[in-house]
Amino acid sequence: MAGRSVRELPPPSSRRGRARRELRAEVDRRILDATAALLGGGATLTSLGVEQIASAATVSRSTFYLHFRDKTDLLVRLADRATAELFATADRFWTEDHSGGPEQLSAVVLSMVRIYRRHESVLRAVIEVGGYDPGVARFWRERMDRYADFMREQIEVDQRAGRVAPALDARHTAFAVVWGVERAVSEHVRAAGAGDDAAFSRALGRATWMAVFGDAAGQPVTTL
Repeated sequence: MAGRSVRELPPPSSRRGRARRELRAEVDRRILDATAALLGGGATLTSLGVEQIASAATVSRSTFYLHFRDKTDLLVRLADRATAELFATADRFWTEDHSGGPEQLSAVVLSMVRIYRRHESVLRAVIEVGGYDPGVARFWRERMDRYADFMREQIEVDQRAGRVAPALDARHTAFAVVWGVERAVSEHVRAAGAGDDAAFSRALGRATWMAVFGDAAGQPVTTL
């Protein structure tokens, strides 16, 4: 009909390609979720066989190997998914307004602790396997170091804005904070119950705030 716009459909080959990508993503998710559930149930990565993982995900062994090279590749993908959620939460503080002070940072830390608890079995497996698998150890180091680089950049932005003391060593401070927070949260989740999360997060949030912002000229120190 004249004057009526007609919505063009993508060519059949494009639709097929999209369907294949969606199917692949769905199978990836099923295998990742099944493995996380098995680890959360008390299994270790070394004790899990590919056949067991494939069965839990309701896929064949051959399908597993179409999606993952081996169990190490699977663990790295699981850890990447977990840390993406953790770092996205941390971004809320470092890339936005800091006017909430230590209390604002402590709230972000508390969110991170709760996320860590949800992914504890996976992240614990990464630390364990990283002790003897150079590939997993390298992945973890690079993942943390990338976030330290990001944080260094944010500290430098705050230095230019006058919110962080110019004399602060941005690179080493970012490295110490990122690795220190990772170790502290990991050990807290391992050793303490969720009932202690709020108090822990207040302490870690204030310590992190003081490490970065405490020396800024005229910066008030908030007592929690």
